[in-house]
Amino acid sequence: MKEINQKTFEEELINVYKIAIKDNKKFLDTRSLHWENYYKKNSKFSSVENLKNFRKNLILSEGLDDAMNLQNKLNLIEVFDYFNGEYLSRTLPKKNIGNSNYSIDFLGYHFDYGIMHHLKWYEKIEKFIKPKNKILEIGGGFGSLARIILSNNNEIKYFSIDLPEANLMSNYYLQNYFQSKKIFNYLDFKNKSLEENLNKYDIFILPPNTINNKNIKFDFVINSRSFMEMNKGTINQYFDLIQKKINLGGHFLNVNKYFKDTVGEKIKLHEYPYDNRWKTIISEQSFLQGEVHFLLAERVANEGDILDELNKISQKKIKHQKEKKINLYILLKKIFYKFSKNTLIFVLGRKMLNKIAKILYGISISK
Repeated sequence: MKEINQKTFEEELINVYKIAIKDNKKFLDTRSLHWENYYKKNSKFSSVENLKNFRKNLILSEGLDDAMNLQNKLNLIEVFDYFNGEYLSRTLPKKNIGNSNYSIDFLGYHFDYGIMHHLKWYEKIEKFIKPKNKILEIGGGFGSLARIILSNNNEIKYFSIDLPEANLMSNYYLQNYFQSKKIFNYLDFKNKSLEENLNKYDIFILPPNTINNKNIKFDFVINSRSFMEMNKGTINQYFDLIQKKINLGGHFLNVNKYFKDTVGEKIKLHEYPYDNRWKTIISEQSFLQGEVHFLLAERVANEGDILDELNKISQKKIKHQKEKKINLYILLKKIFYKFSKNTLIFVLGRKMLNKIAKILYGISISK
């Protein structure tokens, strides 16, 4: 396998980013006020050093990287409450690309809080992803979920649509992780036919409004926690794209907050513009995120139940808000848990806790 010429590679990616920004009239109307606040100082994205360390202190990845979520940060031992060793061995990253200083090196794997959600989401959707599927992820950030999916599905074609800043990071992250895979980026898009090069590339990282008129259909579409940060007009455009481009029998994973208002208007999950040709497969509160819903639906030929499910979700949101105000038990449980955890650290020390975690890992993976 040929090694990447790092300096040339990083400079080339920054050049692609600058070209995408220069062409911003073609697609940056999709950038909401939420992301303008993060990306208004775009000069930092032109630094090779920043790109190499894009996760360090969230220098570039702020807003799309949950690695430093201290409020919900978990110890290694707790991970085994949710996942077995075999699953972790094929889903956790083996490289700390972007040099996150919140990442824990454990038995040759790298773990941070931000990956927890992606591990659980993939666990739920894995059986629905088939060999040679074409997958479209909208707003995939720096590529954390994409890496898990690509690590376990070698023959798929993976499309990631996001803003130029996120594409810069995901192109760097995924190419460094999968050095033998070929990535089709925005510069390729400007110079080559996308349809004619489908079989020559593995990963396609492009800005918005680039595939709308292309003759491509998808088997699985993903949006996780980014529709909630878009304007309603942009959400409508993406749903129009999804509902035209999804194959019959294909799946659409939508993981977003019940309500968010960081874009200048109220974005409500139950108001997303689904047509009636969707069958609900999984609909539940998202893993470790009480304000977020996990909704997996299948594209069907006739009328499905999705509109009824959205109505149920609107009621779940109201119920959740009421429970949040009065559930003293959960609050006390969290206080007790934090006290117990800190006591164990004080008595045993972090090194001993990590040794126990290694023993648990060995037991888990041997089952």
